[in-house]
Amino acid sequence: MSGRIPRTLRLAVVGASIGGALLFGLSLRTAGVGVVIDDIRKLGIGFALVFLLGGVRHVTRTIAWTFCVEPPDHLPLGRAFAAYLAGDSLGNVTPFGFLISEPSKIVLVRHLVGPKASISALTVENLFYSSIVALMLVAGTAALLLSFSVSRPIRLASLAIFGSALACSASATWIIMTRRRLISRVFARMIRRNIARAYFESRLPHVCDIEDRIFGFVGRYRERVLPILAIEVVFHTAAVFEIWMVLTFINGSAPSVLTAFVLEYVNRTITTVFQFVPMWIGVDEAGTGLMTAALHLGPAAGVSLALIRKGRLIAWTAIGIGLLLQQGLSVRSTLREAEQLRS
Repeated sequence: MSGRIPRTLRLAVVGASIGGALLFGLSLRTAGVGVVIDDIRKLGIGFALVFLLGGVRHVTRTIAWTFCVEPPDHLPLGRAFAAYLAGDSLGNVTPFGFLISEPSKIVLVRHLVGPKASISALTVENLFYSSIVALMLVAGTAALLLSFSVSRPIRLASLAIFGSALACSASATWIIMTRRRLISRVFARMIRRNIARAYFESRLPHVCDIEDRIFGFVGRYRERVLPILAIEVVFHTAAVFEIWMVLTFINGSAPSVLTAFVLEYVNRTITTVFQFVPMWIGVDEAGTGLMTAALHLGPAAGVSLALIRKGRLIAWTAIGIGLLLQQGLSVRSTLREAEQLRS
């Protein structure tokens, strides 16, 4: 079996990217190009703070990742940060997001930590991160619907997000509580049905080992749970502060913290749902512009906010690619190894 992205998915992503580009142009036209440019100019030196907050968010998730590595393995923070940032950057510049970024991080630390240990640690960290995201989506929906008057389509979309977050949280909780080994069960079923038997038989022991590591982490390291959750909360707190600060520069007055929280809830929804669109081009501008208009801040504020964050994303992505090249690796070779790992 191959780890290559199916051709149909590649074509779908290309179509989504083109659609995103068109949506980007439409969002700029609706908000007014001149107004958006003026808003970005108002930020001025404030972009340095936006950039630093982006670094804080990268560092927090890197720390959480290192906390999830089990002894005797050890992942130095500096090397982990370089791998995290480079892997995240590859996910940003390719249209497959999570499918590329996480395997790339594992590839980039393979000389420090074995694949089984790094895969389980990264999976555990993503589970902690996802739990806070789910909580934020639930809280964000409640904050939006209870504190602001929004249109019926936005209300319905928010309720759909609320239901999806609850369903995903319930499913994840059930899997963890019952220790359901879904991946190994799928592999075992494929073996019983004689579907690519040799492939699944050779990988089943490794999958079982990784599942054991993941399910046993909380039991073995209970003292790490609250610090990791706290670190993940810092990640989102920095994002809310970033939005609050940018809108303060743009509008000349500080928005409520609740407004900034709701806008980060919207951003987190967009980045989760539209992973397949490189840098969320178009969908971020359109979605954020729609929400700032609903919150009576005007669509231009949302488009400007999305573009400023995209500028921060591009800056850190360039640094991540630079760190990759500094290690003597190329984007193509790292992506190829990541695809092989996924296979």
